[in-house]
Amino acid sequence: MKKLFYPESIMVVGVSDTPTNLGRRIVENLERFHFSGPVYPVGREGGNLDGREIYTRIEEVDAPIDLVVFLIPAPFIPEALEVCGEKGMRYAVIESGGFSEFAEENRRLDERVMEIAKKWDIRFVGPNCISIINLENGVVLPFVSLDPGGIKTGPISFVGQSGGIVNATLRLCSNENLGLNKLVSMGNKLDLDENDYLEFLISDQGTKTIGLYLESVSDGRRLMDLAGSARKPVVVLKSNTNTASNQIARFHTTALAGDDEVVSSALRQVGIHRVHTLQEMISAFKIFNLPLMKGPNLAAISRSGGSAVMAADAAHRYGFRLNQFSDSFLKFVRQKARAGVIRMTNPLDLGDVFDLEFYREILHRALKEKGVDGVLFSHVYLSGIDVMSTKHLIRAAKEFSHLYQKPVALCMIPNSGEWFMMRRAADFPIFTEPEDALKALSISHSYYKNITDREPHPRTQFELPTQKAQESEIRSHRVQGPGEVFELFRQYEIPVAEYRLAKDHEEALEAAGLIGYPVALKTADSDVVHKTEAGGVMLNIGNHDELNEALQGIKGDSFLVQKMVDDGHEVFIGGKHDPEFGPVILFGMGGIFVEALHDVVIRVAPITEREAGEMIDGVRGSALLKGFRGGLKADLDALRACLVRVSRLLYEHREVQQLDINPLVVRGEGQGCQVVDAKIFS
Repeated sequence: MKKLFYPESIMVVGVSDTPTNLGRRIVENLERFHFSGPVYPVGREGGNLDGREIYTRIEEVDAPIDLVVFLIPAPFIPEALEVCGEKGMRYAVIESGGFSEFAEENRRLDERVMEIAKKWDIRFVGPNCISIINLENGVVLPFVSLDPGGIKTGPISFVGQSGGIVNATLRLCSNENLGLNKLVSMGNKLDLDENDYLEFLISDQGTKTIGLYLESVSDGRRLMDLAGSARKPVVVLKSNTNTASNQIARFHTTALAGDDEVVSSALRQVGIHRVHTLQEMISAFKIFNLPLMKGPNLAAISRSGGSAVMAADAAHRYGFRLNQFSDSFLKFVRQKARAGVIRMTNPLDLGDVFDLEFYREILHRALKEKGVDGVLFSHVYLSGIDVMSTKHLIRAAKEFSHLYQKPVALCMIPNSGEWFMMRRAADFPIFTEPEDALKALSISHSYYKNITDREPHPRTQFELPTQKAQESEIRSHRVQGPGEVFELFRQYEIPVAEYRLAKDHEEALEAAGLIGYPVALKTADSDVVHKTEAGGVMLNIGNHDELNEALQGIKGDSFLVQKMVDDGHEVFIGGKHDPEFGPVILFGMGGIFVEALHDVVIRVAPITEREAGEMIDGVRGSALLKGFRGGLKADLDALRACLVRVSRLLYEHREVQQLDINPLVVRGEGQGCQVVDAKIFS
């Protein structure tokens, strides 16, 4: 991968001296950004470009080439790639469009390119992309003209599936004075995908923060493994969120764990910060340019009473604490207050303090306050009059933030004429609203907690089935019978309420005698998924006579007789096979709550005991399990163990497409839990 970003020589195929030629723009970008190595333009018409000879054929270039860039019609790519392979070139960028993204009948063109690449051990970017930018060495390969004067070099690297989004991110970062390091437009990611780039950027010394724009996830497991091991913040903007699941809709899991819910949960599970707009991503980039927010204690300072109120609301929303300032700090601020009509609280309203140079000292002392982990400073200034004082404040924010290793989220809205001047006053990020700043601070705090609390995970690489295997599995999908389900549970020590299977009425009566009343009678017909709605469940049967009567009215040709379990909390455990992340597990309160409230937590399987505990704590109904208002305290140890075992079952049996355990009855402390009803679609 390093040669893609640090080539010593580059060939560009598809160049002419025509002013509108796109290939020439690649060569011109390399010149403008001062790439120091030799560049060899190739185009069938030959000619001369700014003093460089344009070779008519790849074979004419008698020099070692580290990287070749193609911008020629798609049908000519295989032949050109073959020639490059023969000449020893091992890295390529295919910017050309017209592959399977254009028409399905072009799938064979994809396959041919991959065959040639594998034959010669060539790794390539694209196709259908605007390529790579490395601002460290001037490897700037897009076919659109870029101006080095408008792009700042810094620690942020960005990988996007869309060339337009990569270009938009570049512009937004330039507008906000954020320094970029490397950018990649992946295009169709026929060969290299987001995980390959992420792995490289994690080890890249020039990259401190990584952003990803994804429309699809190539290998969710690998993405999680890489991000989970990274010591750099990873921010993901995932679009294309409404892909419809093709799983059967008879399982709760399908409705509760849509594709996008799984993506959000999987990313959160390994500390990836998901955003939903480019502006949110830019805010995340800003905050990761500052020291991390190591705790929840916030000092909020504002020159506007309204902004102070908004800051207090947002601080509460994002879980920050606004502790009272010390008496000595407030005494210091009062010496510059004119009328003394502003209440000295946190947030601190500076509307009565008109000495803007004094603001620097207030900020300095706020950062020194015991227990303050970060500062939100919302600044309003008068254009023209307060410009110099405001520049001094920005520079002080940068100095003090790094001195005390605490973030200062500075908010202000310059007028249009001063927008860029203020943003470039001190190479320091500026937010416009307290809401954006506090959301970004919460991301910083979340990241700090993640890297300090991170523990090794036993999750191993999960290999998704091939397309052919998936199609074969889909053709053979079926709902398993209760006997099969409960036997599988037994193998994983997942506790099931005592039961017997019966082929007829006589066996059912015998089973009830062995189990002991009261019992539940259920149809064992695997085609009946929702037994209650289909009249396939009778509860609290107290004796043989009642059972005889129940047998006359229940539907089905075979039966399950089960010991009644009604002393405990009902919870739901679900599972599904996600096409991007493999097996996932769900947890929520059972019965009607799981459907009515949609109160579930999702994790990618397998999970640890700690993650099982986080799942339990993550549902709004968890207070009930902990004995809310004198209620029954559930056996949470048994519940955690059950969640871990179900997750291992899902991980080791990829043929399981859907799993519902509803309900699992969790009894009182020390009394365990038992599965009452479950179904599996495999």
